Amino acid sequence: MYRELDHTADLRYELICDDLQSLFDDLIKILKDNYKPVLSSKIVLKKEYPMKEIEDMVFDTVNDWIYMIDAQRLFPCDCKIDGSLRSDFATIFELHGTELKALTYHELKVVQKEGKIMLKVVFDT
Repeated sequence: MYRELDHTADLRYELICDDLQSLFDDLIKILKDNYKPVLSSKIVLKKEYPMKEIEDMVFDTVNDWIYMIDAQRLFPCDCKIDGSLRSDFATIFELHGTELKALTYHELKVVQKEGKIMLKVVFDT
């Protein structure tokens, strides 16, 4: 589950998830909600990301996803965590929403409490 929080200039979200898999699933949903992509149904690239501390893994992976969207015209449509994070990418036909420049380290914070992962993120737009 994620929700948008008020922020003066950029986009800020709070995510509350049961596990790392659902956290990254929600991050993909945030990208889809903002970019509003029209995608091919065919997976054209599979990419693997190493497991790290959660903050670093979120920062590095999401910024790579934004790079892939902007520079390669490929959109992360699914991911799976199994020893590493593996992302599937589809070709972008069109984007109708807001372009995100980057995920920032500003206010990037993970709290693990009562079996939940809570994360706050800020995107530069």
